[in-house]
Amino acid sequence: MNRYFFFPVVVLCVFVISSGLALAQTTTATSTTKVTSEPAAPPTKRSFTTEPTLQKIAQTRLTNLAANMSNRMDSAVSRLQNVTDRLTSRLNKMEVEGKNVSAARIELALAQSKLDEAKSNLKNIDLEVNAFVGSATPRENWENLKNTYLGTRTVIIAAHQSILATINLAQTTTTAVPDVSSSTVASSTNN
Repeated sequence: MNRYFFFPVVVLCVFVISSGLALAQTTTATSTTKVTSEPAAPPTKRSFTTEPTLQKIAQTRLTNLAANMSNRMDSAVSRLQNVTDRLTSRLNKMEVEGKNVSAARIELALAQSKLDEAKSNLKNIDLEVNAFVGSATPRENWENLKNTYLGTRTVIIAAHQSILATINLAQTTTTAVPDVSSSTVASSTNN
């Protein structure tokens, strides 16, 4: 018998408490309003500020992904710069030995210019990532960021290919610069 009596009592208590809270909220809300005889001021226009449309978790993930890509590209550029410096040193030694390394130096200068371009792209990439993540139109800014990453990737690949060409040119340059006096002697003996 007690369980049949308990349920209606609980429902009645919940109803009384909720109606008491609602009554208390309406009385406090009306009692705090002031009645003024001043005319109402026209509503001021709020300035429109663009807010990021990406959620915080998406912003964090995209920022981390971009940081990982930037770090990988930075390390690739650093490794290629190390190889370029070592090749410069080796070409200097070959030149002292009397070998013709002018073609290899031209190709190495091209590789260095590509590496400098990649470094400048990566220097400004953090600003572009922040513009992408915090923008109100991330799809439009994504194209700019993607093009920057792809352009930097292309430049790094071109620098790598120039370094390989430099190595090939340096390996094929095993002969010394021809001496003019020995070539004239050889041609005069053949007559």
